[in-house]
Amino acid sequence: MKKSIILSAMLLVFSTVMSAQTVISSQSLTEDGERVVVSFDVETDVKSIPANRKEIIMPFIYNAKDTLWLETLEVFGKGRFKREMQENHLAGDKDWALAENQVIKGDVYHYISSVPLKRWMKSTNLGIKRQMVGCNCEEELADQTLAEGVALFEEPLLPARRIPATFALADATRQWDFGQDELEIIFKVSKIEIDSTVFNNEVTFGKILAAIDKIFANPKYKVDKIEIAGYASPEGRRSFNNWLAENRAKALINYIIENRPQYNLTEDSFRLRNGEENWPGLRRLVLASNIAEKDQIVEIIDMDLPDEEKKLKLKAIDKGKVWKKMLNEVYPHLRCARYLAVFYDSTQDEAVDMINLANQMIREGKYAEAYATVEPYQDDLRAYNTVGTALMMQGKFEEALPWLQKAVESNTASAQDNIDLINAELEYEAQKKAEIEEYLKRFE
Repeated sequence: MKKSIILSAMLLVFSTVMSAQTVISSQSLTEDGERVVVSFDVETDVKSIPANRKEIIMPFIYNAKDTLWLETLEVFGKGRFKREMQENHLAGDKDWALAENQVIKGDVYHYISSVPLKRWMKSTNLGIKRQMVGCNCEEELADQTLAEGVALFEEPLLPARRIPATFALADATRQWDFGQDELEIIFKVSKIEIDSTVFNNEVTFGKILAAIDKIFANPKYKVDKIEIAGYASPEGRRSFNNWLAENRAKALINYIIENRPQYNLTEDSFRLRNGEENWPGLRRLVLASNIAEKDQIVEIIDMDLPDEEKKLKLKAIDKGKVWKKMLNEVYPHLRCARYLAVFYDSTQDEAVDMINLANQMIREGKYAEAYATVEPYQDDLRAYNTVGTALMMQGKFEEALPWLQKAVESNTASAQDNIDLINAELEYEAQKKAEIEEYLKRFE
């Protein structure tokens, strides 16, 4: 019976010794933008840890997926320290001494360690693992959590989308409008005479006359002006090109007058538009082409330079090869006259009134209301720029761009200004996104 009591007492002492551990307090888990700093105080004077043992403290930062171990701390009993020193001396290391983060039990030790800040440290915990070693035995002690849910890394966000400070908007007029290229008569190089046998002109003439008939057959429309535009491709002398453009428009006017005498049309029944080199058309056609250098071409077109200097720069691309390709594939469509619109008086054209009401709302900053007002009329060519502008001023650039592009293709010149405003903001966003991605690479 007496032996049993003594054995029980010995087991109790052994268990107490093996379970003893240091006391940690004042823990801190912080970051300075580049590194994470972990610190805590360790009360090493634990009398129940015998002199012939040491405790190994292993701090670590972790979350559900990732773990990063920090420098370990070893707390030696005095006997354990002497034993390891002797063992190292016998092994030939006469200069062995305690390293950093190795201490002899006795005082409060201030632990501090730093590691690189990582992107995964958005919500992190600080834990420690302990191990007691000595007398040819090791004991794994329970992990301890010192801090939970600490946000060390904050994911940078794109700045709020900037809205253009201005917009380009023109009120709708009472007109029967047609697409940019739908009714286009093409002329030969340096010619103003109409040739119905080339470039599908004969089919286009039929469409133009059919459109004229449709307008005059509708009793609710009183025709005011028929708008015709003439163009020349941006090649050669500007003065000659302007003459070409104007006279190509006049050639189409004379054709309509001669082929529809029943409407008693005269030159005063028509309105000339443009009469110049077709740079906007060149820009649009190049963007829609498969020319490999089209970005470079558009960059030159958009330069604030005299037109003659632009032509020289275009001719210099790839030693003139690109210029030759443009002459063959793009420029023929710029030597043209187009039937654009019929202006009329009508009290039954509700669309024009609602489009202009939406325009006024946009000018007053009521962008959502403007969109709701114009949406029922969005299929009207005159509404395209209004729809796009209302969306643009709400920051809905991706939705706005198709409408503005349709407006450009429908000969609404102001729509290109809005497209340029959006592209400038999208370029700014792309730059900021690239800066953020470059910043994040430092924390992978």
